[in-house]
Amino acid sequence: MAQTQGYDFTKLPSALMQVFDGKKEIITDVLVDGDAKIRELYQLLVTDNKSPLINLQIMDILRAATDDFSPSAGALQFGARIPSFEDVDIDLQFTTGEIQTLYRSYLQYVKGLSSEKEVLANPFEVFFLEQILRTARANLVERASWKAVKNAANTGSVYAITGLLSKMTAGRQAGTGDIPAGNVLTAATTIDDTNSYEQMLALCQVVEAQNQAMLEIPLQFRCSPGLVRSINRRRQAKFPNTVRPGENMTKIDGYENITLVPDVGLSGKFTQVITPSSNLNFVCNEDVSAYTLTVVKDVKAVKINIRMSVGFDYGFGKFTFLNDKV
Repeated sequence: MAQTQGYDFTKLPSALMQVFDGKKEIITDVLVDGDAKIRELYQLLVTDNKSPLINLQIMDILRAATDDFSPSAGALQFGARIPSFEDVDIDLQFTTGEIQTLYRSYLQYVKGLSSEKEVLANPFEVFFLEQILRTARANLVERASWKAVKNAANTGSVYAITGLLSKMTAGRQAGTGDIPAGNVLTAATTIDDTNSYEQMLALCQVVEAQNQAMLEIPLQFRCSPGLVRSINRRRQAKFPNTVRPGENMTKIDGYENITLVPDVGLSGKFTQVITPSSNLNFVCNEDVSAYTLTVVKDVKAVKINIRMSVGFDYGFGKFTFLNDKV
C-alpha cells in the first residue's frame, strides 16, 4: 500500500503507544461493511483456508406433470474451490498537522466529532483507521482485484496480492486448471469500435455452446468501463435506426439473463468474463491471528502497521467463461 511519511507526533498521548493483536472486529468490520462498489462487484466472505468457495446453481426444471420420472440433465450444477489468502501490509506515519487538517475538513461533520482535542487524543479509532482501510479497500478493488501480481519488492496495491487474471490464467492450464478449454474464446487480435459488440456476442455464444443451462440463470458479462462504452458505440453504429443516441445496453441483446457490468478493476484490459455474480468472491480470513494493528511511538513520529489477510478468487471454473485477452 502507498506509504505516507510524517514527523513530529510528540503531542499524541502515551495511550496510543500500544499493540492490538487479534482485534478482528476493528479491521474486518470496516473492511467488509459500508462500501457499495465492493458489494456490487463481489460476494463478500469471511472464511478459512480449508472451507471451499461453493457455487450451486439450480436451473429452471419445471415441466408439465406426467407419470414418468425423468430428471433433467444438468438441472443442478455444483462446484467448489479452496480460497487463497494473502497478507497485505499498510505502513503509515502521520504528523499532528495532518490530523488537524483532516479534522478541520468535512470529516468532522460527517463523523460528528466533538473537538480537535478529542481527535488528537485518539485519531485512529475515531476516524483515521476507518479512512485508511476504506482507501486501502478501494485500491484493492480498483487496482488489484484483476490485474495485481504479488511482488513484495514493490509498494502499491497492484503488487500486494494476486489478482483474478493470474488465477484464471492458472485455471486455464491443461491438466491442472479447472476452467475447461471450451470455456475460453480466442478473441480478435484487436478489439475496438469496429468489432467490440460482435466480440461480446461471441463470448455469449460460447456459454450457449458449452453450458446452455447457464443461460437460464442471471449472469454477468464483466469488462472494463472503456470496453462497455465501445460496445455501446458499436451497437449504435450497427443499428442506427433502432438504437437511440446515448442509449446504453444493460441486458445483452438476445441474452436477457446476461447483464453487462463495467468493472473498474479491468480498466485498460480487453478481458471479457461471463460468470454468475456469486462466482466472484472477495474473501477475508476468519483467523483472528491473521489481523494485526500496531501503533508504536518513534522518536518523532507514530508508526502504524495494519496487516490484513484477504484475497480475490473465483468459485468454480466450469461457471467461468472468458476470452484469452489476459
